Amino acid sequence: MKKKPSRMTIYFSPEERQFFDDIKQYFENFNDLEKEMSSSSIFVLLVRTFHELFLENATTEDFGLRMKQLNDIKDDQLETINSNLTTVKRQLDRMLYVELTNFQAITKGSQFDIQNLESIHSQFDPKQHELMARIEDVIKEDISRGQTMKQSH
Repeated sequence: MKKKPSRMTIYFSPEERQFFDDIKQYFENFNDLEKEMSSSSIFVLLVRTFHELFLENATTEDFGLRMKQLNDIKDDQLETINSNLTTVKRQLDRMLYVELTNFQAITKGSQFDIQNLESIHSQFDPKQHELMARIEDVIKEDISRGQTMKQSH
C-alpha cells in the first residue's frame, strides 16, 4: 500500500525566508516548464537535490567536508576552463600571426624577410594598417547586420 503524502509546517527566520524566496525566484526565471512551481514542489526538489548530492553520491558523511568537495569541484572546473581559454587564445594569436605573415609575404614578395615581421598593431606598413582597419569595419558591419536580422524576426 502506497503511503499518502504527509503535510509539514516549516518555520523560517526572515533570512531563511529570503533564501527560499530567492530560490523560488530562480525557478520562476529559469524554469522550462512554463508554469509556476509551488512552494511545496520547490521544497521537494530541494530535498531530492540534497539527498542526491549529500547522501547518494557523497564520498563522505561529514557535511562540512562534502560542502568543501562540492565547492572544490566548481573551482577546479573554472580553473580548467580558464586554462583552456588561455590555450585557445594563444593558438588564435599564432594563427593571426601566420595569416599576417602570409599577407606580408604576398604584398612584399621577394623583399619579405621573416625577421621583419611587424606586430599586428603596427602602423609602419600602410597596407597592413589599411587591411586591419577594413577587417574591423567588416566585422562591425556584420554585427550590425546580425542585429538588424535578429530584430526583424
